[in-house]
Amino acid sequence: MSQEKNASISNTIRKTRERHANMICKTYKIKVVTSKLSCVQKEELNAAFREAKWLRNDIVSDLKHANRNAKTANVKTPNGFEERELTHLGSQIKQDIYDKVKSEVKGLATKKRQGKKVGHLKFKSVCNSLPLQQFGKTYKIDFDLNRIKVQKIKKAFHVRGLKQIPKNAEFANATLVRKASGLYFCITCYIPVTASVKTGKSVGIDFGIENNLNFSDDREAINAYINETNYIKYLSRKINRCWMRNGKKHSANNKKRIMKLRRAYERLANQKVDLAHKIVHKILSSYDFIAIQDEMLKNWHEGLFGKQVQHSCMGLIKAELIYSSKTHVVNRSFPSTQICPICGSLTKHPLNKRDYDCASCGYHHNSRDKKSAQSILKRALYEVSLEQRAKSLVETESSTLVGLTDSCKIPSMTQETQVL
Repeated sequence: MSQEKNASISNTIRKTRERHANMICKTYKIKVVTSKLSCVQKEELNAAFREAKWLRNDIVSDLKHANRNAKTANVKTPNGFEERELTHLGSQIKQDIYDKVKSEVKGLATKKRQGKKVGHLKFKSVCNSLPLQQFGKTYKIDFDLNRIKVQKIKKAFHVRGLKQIPKNAEFANATLVRKASGLYFCITCYIPVTASVKTGKSVGIDFGIENNLNFSDDREAINAYINETNYIKYLSRKINRCWMRNGKKHSANNKKRIMKLRRAYERLANQKVDLAHKIVHKILSSYDFIAIQDEMLKNWHEGLFGKQVQHSCMGLIKAELIYSSKTHVVNRSFPSTQICPICGSLTKHPLNKRDYDCASCGYHHNSRDKKSAQSILKRALYEVSLEQRAKSLVETESSTLVGLTDSCKIPSMTQETQVL
């Protein structure tokens, strides 16, 4: 009976994965209305986050003997270790925490095999997330009343933002996250693919510092900067001065300032994500083929213009473009700033020279970055044509092989007897 049950579960999972492969995966951020939280709900939430921290640290301390459905956890206290019951975590949430720790250990092992220096998993002093993997079991949604019910928490949470989820969405996992600005449900959904309008246009995009996004066509360059506000700088100065004067990091006033600073930085991060979404949506809706280069933007943070790069959202834009099926990524070793888009010869220029002059054919362009975008587009189209040519050769070879096997079939026994 158990074998039949396991087979049916694995069959259902396989069908679900096949169905999700042809759908768009999106994550929606739903805000919990904290003003409508009762005292009981707040206590239950704090207890759930606290018990999640206990369970995670207990699993990390002894992964070999850890139990997926543990009812207790060993907690370190000033007087030694103490065994405490887990009353505010459901069985599925416990299993999800265990699986998450296992995946983190596997990730460290993979990095170690790649030759990277890795350490051990560290214990957490605070846990600010609860994994909710199964819709309908660990969490339930009531669209009519704008409520979300979580396993082992008695009352449902009043939320805002459920209207942004389409009606034909298929719900997957979710995470309850505690941030400086409040509580959020990050719900992952799968949405059927809708047919997009064909534009017939292609573009190359070059990332830069003077202009963040440079296009190969007539579109103007885009600067995706969101600088720190004066309020953030003021709070940072006040916190640092308080530490230098009194030497107290955790005074009452300083704690309030730190919470204000965390909210301000969270608002800044949300603005960056919003700007990146808008830019990427505009690019994807305007072009059918997009070519970018796999730039190491992380290394740009250490240069002379590191602060300027950190305030931009180029990394978010690049990650979203790579995720799209319309994008072709050119290798970072391709010399897009030196190669001529007309004759293909290399001409080196110093960094302070912002225009381009080809030494072979005399081609001139006023913007070196726009010329790089043109070179990236040309290279991407060449690579795509090579891939299509190789694919067509493989198909023709396979078809000829099938024809040969059909013509060279071994005669059957009846045919052999007739010939004899």
